[in-house]
Amino acid sequence: MLDILVITAPLYLCILAGWAATRFGLFRRSDMDVIGSFVMNVALPALMFLSMAQRPLTQVANPTYLLAYAITSPVVLVSAYLWSRRVNRTPRAAAAFDALGSGGANSGFVGFPLLLVVMPSVAGVVFGMNVIVESLITVPLCLFWAERSADASGLFASLRRSVGSMLRMPIFIALMAGVVVSAVGLPLPAVLVTSFDLLGRASTGAALFAVGGLLVGLSIKGNVRRLAAVTVAKLAVMPAVAWASATGLVLLGMPALEGELFAAIVLSGAMPAWTSSVVFAARYGERDVPPAVLLVTTMVSFGTLSGLLVVLT
Repeated sequence: MLDILVITAPLYLCILAGWAATRFGLFRRSDMDVIGSFVMNVALPALMFLSMAQRPLTQVANPTYLLAYAITSPVVLVSAYLWSRRVNRTPRAAAAFDALGSGGANSGFVGFPLLLVVMPSVAGVVFGMNVIVESLITVPLCLFWAERSADASGLFASLRRSVGSMLRMPIFIALMAGVVVSAVGLPLPAVLVTSFDLLGRASTGAALFAVGGLLVGLSIKGNVRRLAAVTVAKLAVMPAVAWASATGLVLLGMPALEGELFAAIVLSGAMPAWTSSVVFAARYGERDVPPAVLLVTTMVSFGTLSGLLVVLT
């Protein structure tokens, strides 16, 4: 267990450093938005492109992993949405972001830095496959629910907008560009590799630091029942569904996840809530529970992720 804490503690100390630097005035909370934008729009896309472009296409996309994650996220999303609507009696927008908090993992700001430390050989590929599912299924589905109206044309228009916005994100464009380069077998110039590598290296510490800064000023006040349900779904139910999905697909005849990929999909499911969900939720008037979910899941995930690492390793 001590070996695991040696791995996870530095990551959460980086988050704590971001929180402390913002809490005590060295940075403003708005500065974290700038750092986060750099991570999501520059550093991570550079790293993503290199991770995809420098590997054979057969290593870029593992069909069992992709399908298992594509099953895991929607199962948790739909279950959380129905629970929020029917048990907690929340409006559609509130239920949509309860679902996103439950089934949308923080793959970029926490997941990738953790995997880069624990299993660097697969971190980039796993992050890329997670981005594919989250960009094409997870986030568009939740935004579709949030914008849902009685008019059928409104439903399709909101779905097109949500999918379109995700496809225009630099991280997704970098992912697709890397896949194309990998498929063509195009060698990258050394100067380009070095430049992208320098930018990519900045992503890990900056992402964790930004998460800590964004936690400043958040409160757990709000609907405790909703908060508890989303936290349990995110940190316990989603990794369990990921475990079951990966295992079940193998029983159905698909290739087993080799090496560290099985551990990676379970850990990906156990990441805290997606950082940007707070920004999206605020646009729909949800300003209480989503920030509380981000705060609680980030704090509690230190224990749950450490425990999972003990089990999986």
